[in-house]
Amino acid sequence: MLILVLLSVNLFSLVLADGPYDVDWIYESDGLRNGPYYLGATLYYPINASEPLASIVIVPGWGMPESTMQDWGPFFASWGIIAMTIGTNNPYNDDPEDRAEALLDAIATIKQENDRIDSPVNGKIDLNSFAVSGWSMGGGGAQLAAVMEPTLKAVIALCPWLDNLVLEPDDLNHSVPTLIFSGQYDVTAPPSLHANIHYNYTPSTTDKLLFEVEYGDHFVANGPDGGGGYVGDRAHEWLKNYLLEDASNCESLLEIPPSASQYLTNIECTASVLGDINGDSLVNIQDIILTVNVVLSNEYNSSTDLNLDGEVNILDIVALVNIILSR
Repeated sequence: MLILVLLSVNLFSLVLADGPYDVDWIYESDGLRNGPYYLGATLYYPINASEPLASIVIVPGWGMPESTMQDWGPFFASWGIIAMTIGTNNPYNDDPEDRAEALLDAIATIKQENDRIDSPVNGKIDLNSFAVSGWSMGGGGAQLAAVMEPTLKAVIALCPWLDNLVLEPDDLNHSVPTLIFSGQYDVTAPPSLHANIHYNYTPSTTDKLLFEVEYGDHFVANGPDGGGGYVGDRAHEWLKNYLLEDASNCESLLEIPPSASQYLTNIECTASVLGDINGDSLVNIQDIILTVNVVLSNEYNSSTDLNLDGEVNILDIVALVNIILSR
């Protein structure tokens, strides 16, 4: 019965995997390390994505199991990112600090997968590109993890909760780019007492964005379909910009979604040139060669998907040639 429940959860999650890559996953029973600071894990990974692969870990909030975060796993993996959802050792007693430790312990597990002979991601992991995310207390834990581990590339805090009675600005003093989601009508972690404070306490020198979902509750960001799908869109673009270091769609992060009741950010986007694949501010034969190589390798690179159809093929090469000829 338990196996059927787990299978149904994962099959349902895969419905939300709308990126260009197929997704598969493994459990601890498949050889995944059982970390001491968390309980249970599922590692989702993209098939035939460009390597090395960046990673993100997602942890739930107070009293909730790993399964409440599992819609995020296949979603991120479908966009070419390894995503690991984890549970906590004591869901009702683990505080945000414990959840921060759990996130960092899970990163250690992912790193071990790069060396485990039987792992489907053996030798495929970028050991320097990790992000953390979490919901409620897990979102607070993600912020604390950034303080503990400044080499992280990104934070996504989902309706985060930290004890606002004792929280100080120094508690969130880090330089890791941070995306914060909140729900306008969240009564468990009211934005004015939690998400807004998190945004304000995150240093002004740190890239940050606050997206409050209109009419949203405490669960509005538990999956990418929240806010009419704009929660998933902004989460994907945030990781693309900071975790994958691909700023080609940075401007989309500046656009206020129709489902936002509040939208704040301090990020600035540098102007990009359509067709400039190698980032040298020119569009020429070098960009054509790079695009042809992507097509021949049967990989996906968003900067070469000029017609935005989720594929890189001869149509994108033609589009690039037309850009050059029109100049």
